Amino acid sequence: MKKRDLQAVFASFLVASTVLAGCGSTEEAPKEEKQEEAAPAEETEEKPAEETEAPAAAGDVQAQIDAHKTFGAEKDKLKEEGGEVDWAAVEKAYNENLQAAVNDVNGEFAQGIEAAIAGGQSGEIEPVVAMQLVDKLTQSYFYQKQKSLQKDVIAALTEKKADQAKASFEEIKLITENVIVPTAEKRDNYYELTGEKSIAENINNGLKVQEEALQAENADDYQVYSQLTDKSAYKVYYLAANGYAEKIEAAVKEGKEDELQIMQAEAYGFYQAIKESLAGGDEEASKKLDELFSLDSDPKAIKASEVNSLFNKAIIGKITSYHEKAPAALEEDKATDAKTSALEGNMFMNMIDIQLNKQLGEDKAAELHEKAEKWYAAIEAGKADEAKPLSEEIVSMLGQVK
Repeated sequence: MKKRDLQAVFASFLVASTVLAGCGSTEEAPKEEKQEEAAPAEETEEKPAEETEAPAAAGDVQAQIDAHKTFGAEKDKLKEEGGEVDWAAVEKAYNENLQAAVNDVNGEFAQGIEAAIAGGQSGEIEPVVAMQLVDKLTQSYFYQKQKSLQKDVIAALTEKKADQAKASFEEIKLITENVIVPTAEKRDNYYELTGEKSIAENINNGLKVQEEALQAENADDYQVYSQLTDKSAYKVYYLAANGYAEKIEAAVKEGKEDELQIMQAEAYGFYQAIKESLAGGDEEASKKLDELFSLDSDPKAIKASEVNSLFNKAIIGKITSYHEKAPAALEEDKATDAKTSALEGNMFMNMIDIQLNKQLGEDKAAELHEKAEKWYAAIEAGKADEAKPLSEEIVSMLGQVK
C-alpha cells in the first residue's frame, strides 16, 4: 500500500478532524464540557424534547454490540495465515446496526468507519489497518454513546421517569460490560494495575453505586457517581492511545516497520473518543496529539515522551478547570454541580497517576491525592474557605508535572 493511497481514501475525514481541532475549540470544547458535567438542570431545560424522548430499546444496543463483535471476528481472521476479511459481512453489520446510531452521536466517526471499510474493500488500505480503524472508531462511538446515555438517565430521574432511567442504564451496562471493560482489562494487564488501581474494577464499582442511586431514584447522587464510571472509562482510551505511542517507538527501534501503521491506526481510533474533551484542557496539545496519531503522519515521528507530555498538559488543564468550576458552583448554591466538578477533577488526576508517580515520586504523588480527597470533602461539605488553600496547593504541585 502506498502512503498516498491511504491519504486519498482518508483525506476528507482527516481534513475534517484537523479543522475541528484547529479551529473549533472555542465552540466544540465548551460543548464537551457540558456533556462531562452530566447535564445540569439548566441544560436539561434547554432541550426538553431530546431529553424526554424514549430511549432506544436495549435490543438496539445489543445489535450494535453484536455488529462490533463481527468486526472483531473478521479482524481476527487476519491473524491466520492467508486469512481474509469478509468485507461484505463487515459492511452489512455496520450499515444495518451501527451506521445511523454512529452518525447520530458523531458524524466524523461514521465518516472514518465508512472510509476505512471502502478502503479495505478496494484494497487501497491494508486490511489490518482498515479493520483496526473500524474497530477502534466503533469503540470510540461506544464511549460517546455511554456518555449520552448517562445524561439520559439523569434527565429521566430528574423528571421522575424511573422506568425510562432504568432502560437507559441497562444500555450503559451492556456497553460497559461488553466493550469498555474488556478493553480496560487489557490496559490493566499492560500497566499492571490491580486492586484499587484496576480500571476495570473502578468501572464496575462506579456502575454499582450508580445502580444504587438509580434504585433510590436519587438523580443528584447518580449525577455525581456517574463520574466514577465515565472518567474511569475515559482513562481506558487515554492509556490505550498513550500505550500505543510507547509500542510504536519500541517497534521503530526493533525495526518492525510493518507494524507501525497498524498501531498508529489503533492509537488514532482510540484517541478520537476523548479528543474534543482534551481540547478543553489544552487546545494545542490536543491538536498535536491528533496530528501525531493521524494516518497522514509518519509513525516514526511518534515519541512516547512527547505524547506523555502532551497528554499531561491537556489533562492537567482539565483538572485546573474543575478547580475553578467547583467553587464557582458553590457560590451559586449548586451543591450537586460542585460535587460533580470536584469529583471530575479528582478522577482526571487519578487518570495520570502513573505519570505523577514517575515525576513527583510515590510519596509526593500520595500527598497530592490526599490533598485532593480533602479538597473534595471540603467542597462536598460546602466549605469553600477550607477548599481554597487545598486547591491552590494541588494546582501548584501539578505545575511541576511536565
